[in-house]
Amino acid sequence: MFSFFINFEKIYILRFPLCFIKMENSKPRLTEGKLRTVEKRLVDVLTKMGYLKGGSRKASEITAHIYVNQEVTQKILRKLTGYSLGTISIALQALEKQGVVRKHSHPDTREYHYELDGTISEIKFRSLIDVQRYFSQIKEFLREIEAKLSRPDLSEKKGYENIRRLLDEMKVLIPAYEWVMQRFQTFASDVEAKREV
Repeated sequence: MFSFFINFEKIYILRFPLCFIKMENSKPRLTEGKLRTVEKRLVDVLTKMGYLKGGSRKASEITAHIYVNQEVTQKILRKLTGYSLGTISIALQALEKQGVVRKHSHPDTREYHYELDGTISEIKFRSLIDVQRYFSQIKEFLREIEAKLSRPDLSEKKGYENIRRLLDEMKVLIPAYEWVMQRFQTFASDVEAKREV
């Protein structure tokens, strides 16, 4: 499995898995020193990416830890994040519904272990499809608002100019976001194709 981190100018593909915790005999083993620092930075980058994409900060951080550690329990996530088990449980349920993680019961401990539901690129692809659906919903909503604002009696109302200006900005911004997401999807597909070769 490949891991990556971003240096704002380049994306570096690391040719080794960054495992903060190994799930051997259900006992976590922490890595040491500089690797821990790299893993923390990786979690921070992944958390920010998830948050910027619209996810909650807590769910994004939990997802990032699952990306880095490959398989975790709720107790391990509590140690890594400091969040309550209730918060972690709610976030994991939402991530399961989104198809990001799946759980399985450990035969010895009967404790649930959580892991990615597919490769990172497969999950990101599903996530991009969700973002595209969201953009379609926003565009439809903006068309409805545009139709309502086209009524002549509204143009003289207080606040009309503010709403009109915001609507005009959104009509430029949404296609720009869609373009960026399409470029990202193309880039991710190209990277995945090169890795397979």
